[in-house]
Amino acid sequence: MPDDQRGSLRTRRDVLKTAGAASVVGTSGLAGCFGGSSEGGGSDATDSSDGGSGSSVDVTGVWSGSEQEDFSAVMSFVEENTGIGLEYHPRDTDTLLTGTLMDYESGVAPADVVVMPSPARIVSDAKNGHLAPLGDTWNADDFAVDPSRVTVDGKVYAAPFKMDIKPGFWYRKSFFDEHDLSEPESWDEFVGLLDTISGIEGVDAPIASGGGAGWPLSDVTEGFFMRQESGAALQQNLISGDASFTDDRVATAFEEIKTLHDEGYFSKMRKFGVQYEYFWENTHPLYFMGSFTPAQNAVKDPSDLGVFRLPGVDGVASSVNWFTVPKYSKNVDAAREAVSSFVSAEGQQVWAERGGFIASNTQVPDDAYELQVMANLSDIAADVTIVPDLDDALGNPFQEEFWSQLKGLWASPDTETAEIVSALDDAHEETLSN
Repeated sequence: MPDDQRGSLRTRRDVLKTAGAASVVGTSGLAGCFGGSSEGGGSDATDSSDGGSGSSVDVTGVWSGSEQEDFSAVMSFVEENTGIGLEYHPRDTDTLLTGTLMDYESGVAPADVVVMPSPARIVSDAKNGHLAPLGDTWNADDFAVDPSRVTVDGKVYAAPFKMDIKPGFWYRKSFFDEHDLSEPESWDEFVGLLDTISGIEGVDAPIASGGGAGWPLSDVTEGFFMRQESGAALQQNLISGDASFTDDRVATAFEEIKTLHDEGYFSKMRKFGVQYEYFWENTHPLYFMGSFTPAQNAVKDPSDLGVFRLPGVDGVASSVNWFTVPKYSKNVDAAREAVSSFVSAEGQQVWAERGGFIASNTQVPDDAYELQVMANLSDIAADVTIVPDLDDALGNPFQEEFWSQLKGLWASPDTETAEIVSALDDAHEETLSN
């Protein structure tokens, strides 16, 4: 990461620009623009006999609960703006990744618009001919995300919508005030905080462990990677292939996680949304989660939220939810028009004003973020490097193996570190060779 991208984030828009730039690791391609072409890549137009205003478009993604309510508000904007009817079908992450792949291999569109969290998967789908180009649905100059992440042969196959930053551990300010707790500034203070919280009546374990697909565990694990020496560079080099999982820092990170397990500081696994209920009740008062936390159903008062980085980290991970359009859709034109409206500044502002949302479109005004804790995210990221989410950037087979190994570790914390690292290194090498 160039020096001019370190310690220079002073506004939310700067943070987002850096997040987008940092996400371009090990990819290449040319930016798309409005007008139906990408520089040097030809037209992104796709033939379709159906579509346009008055059509009906199905959308599938991973948002449920209050996030689904927020997305529904954006859909209402898009419907009014385009005249296109929209229907949303939520899926969990596992179903989205596996189900859509099986549909594509059968030549079936699971929906007219598929919200995909993994750029590696988008590139794979595009190479296999499953997606319609979308480069003319957004102007890269107005976005924090570089289109090269989802570019194949000069054509852009996705449009960026919601961004998530994984800042660290969320907590309730009222809980900290009641028990005279403070945010830790060192590893020793962090361990001391965990020990203190463990002794508070009503606390089952200090740290909530989000189960389910595996990404909640990978998010917190990446935090431990990035608290090692030059951790942000380590994460970026793992993505690019310039580092391997045999690096001693990876083993050290797992040893730290296992030490916290040995002390009983991690809770048992529950689905990430259910775990928010235990978090809000202070049964598990700390939860390493993303910037979508204020939007969760269990969070009754987002103004009571605080968040701190894992001590020692020099990087914070970010991810993007991308809109894609399967070429098998019978409504490609209408889907593309809807996507353009979704990712517009006006469309993204609808959710930003509701909270728990960071826009990829930098034209969304700063005052759209009404929650102070969301405004504070720029300060949290101010003196670290924003890096891509590791498993989303690498994709499969690494992602599946990473999630599997972490769920196994949380279930059996006495698993040998060498065994975990060896399995991850094999999957890493296989992924990089694809």
